[in-house]
Amino acid sequence: MARPPHHPLIQRKATPLAVRYAIYLTSPRHAPLTEAARRWLGRCAFTGAETAPEAPAAANPAVPARYGFHATMRAPFRLADGHTEAELCAAFGRFAAAEGTIPATLEVASLGNFVALVAPDQRRIAGAHEGALEAFESFRAPLDAAEIARRKPDRLDARGQALLDAYGYPHVLERFRFHMTLSGPVEPAAQDAVREAAAAYFAPFTGSPQSLHFALFAEPEAGGPFTIIAESSAAAEAAR
Repeated sequence: MARPPHHPLIQRKATPLAVRYAIYLTSPRHAPLTEAARRWLGRCAFTGAETAPEAPAAANPAVPARYGFHATMRAPFRLADGHTEAELCAAFGRFAAAEGTIPATLEVASLGNFVALVAPDQRRIAGAHEGALEAFESFRAPLDAAEIARRKPDRLDARGQALLDAYGYPHVLERFRFHMTLSGPVEPAAQDAVREAAAAYFAPFTGSPQSLHFALFAEPEAGGPFTIIAESSAAAEAAR
């Protein structure tokens, strides 16, 4: 089951249309990896607390800090008509309980002009991603024109456009790649230095399995920070 409500978003009787939700994987609240990511990014998605980031300025950590430490499993979406936040939280609780904790062996890598933690073997994670994609599709409102434009459909191939139309996001199913972003866009000249800094910083958490679990994130207003409003209770308790 999901943890009891601990965020004011869950207490509302009505949900503003601007609110977006996302189904992410993250490390449990009290895990050492969570603390390391909080210090690196300068923000905790569990509490919303902000500190000076320990990532180098060239990593542009404010970009990933807004979303919190996570891996996207179901990209941000607005609630479809006829659904409430309470219903979403209940569905999330059932889904997270069934999935439980997911082990992942991580390494630091460059993905385009970003730096992230990735999993060389993502088969178990990819299966969970497909489960999340289907479990929450009925909760997703259709993309509006502005949301479609942000996905830059003119840059997508036919398959990418089909996935965007079907799921509201083009990087799903066979195009899914697990990653936990550690930087914003990095200038080419700084890419090696940022990747090496991240590899050294997260070395205690690479090369051996780390426990990840599902969490439900919410963005209360457009452009605002995402905060965790529910997480897998079993995984959270195991990390205490």
